[in-house]
Amino acid sequence: MTTLNVMRWGDRGAAKTVVALHGITANGGAMTEPARVLAGRGWQLIAPDMRGHGESTRADGDFSFDSLLADFKANVPTEPDVLIGHSFGGTLAQLGVLSGVFRPKALLLEDPVSYFADKATPKGMLDWDEANMPRDIEGLLKFNPGWSRRDAAWKVVSMQQIDFDDARAAFAGNAPWDLRPRAAEIAARQPTVWVLPEESRFVPPDDTERLKREVGERAVVVMPGVGHSIHRDATEAFVDIVEKLGAGTWFTS
Repeated sequence: MTTLNVMRWGDRGAAKTVVALHGITANGGAMTEPARVLAGRGWQLIAPDMRGHGESTRADGDFSFDSLLADFKANVPTEPDVLIGHSFGGTLAQLGVLSGVFRPKALLLEDPVSYFADKATPKGMLDWDEANMPRDIEGLLKFNPGWSRRDAAWKVVSMQQIDFDDARAAFAGNAPWDLRPRAAEIAARQPTVWVLPEESRFVPPDDTERLKREVGERAVVVMPGVGHSIHRDATEAFVDIVEKLGAGTWFTS
């Protein structure tokens, strides 16, 4: 276990709390836009920097699922009103729920990485990112026109902070994994929504249809015109889901 750097928005005494787990090349600041909106509406949002990311240390260099989850258990609330997991954070959110590390009142999985068949695929993704991802605000906005300048600025910072060997140890080192057969089990533990782009690298159409059959149409939201970072590309729509999950009205509205 290591002490994580933890970012917070909103009043610590807020009636509702969100914990948000970022993706593999990000940091807690990736959630800045929904966090600012939610804080303005009376929520607290807590976003830890994963081990080896942001301003958190790499600790002993162990990036196993067990170590990553132990860090979260020791550093953030484990029973928030809503737990958000984006990308690889969605992997960890699912594992955290299944293992009992997290017991949220509701779960929001944003284009989560639920399946890798081998180690080569995640390694190749990170190799491409290391070689090609822009390290400046303007370059990132060309890749991601729906992002705010704050979003791009936080990404620049995260790219300066990250050690890609550590990221590969987490992303590829834990592969292969397959959480798809456990979707219904996850959804049975708390109200759960999968929010996905129309074209996802991680949840292809066949998996999307399988999800709808297993957890219900209302639990799967496919948003048009967004990329992998839905919370950045469609912040208001994303926040709407968070608020309705937190209020317990998403599945009744």
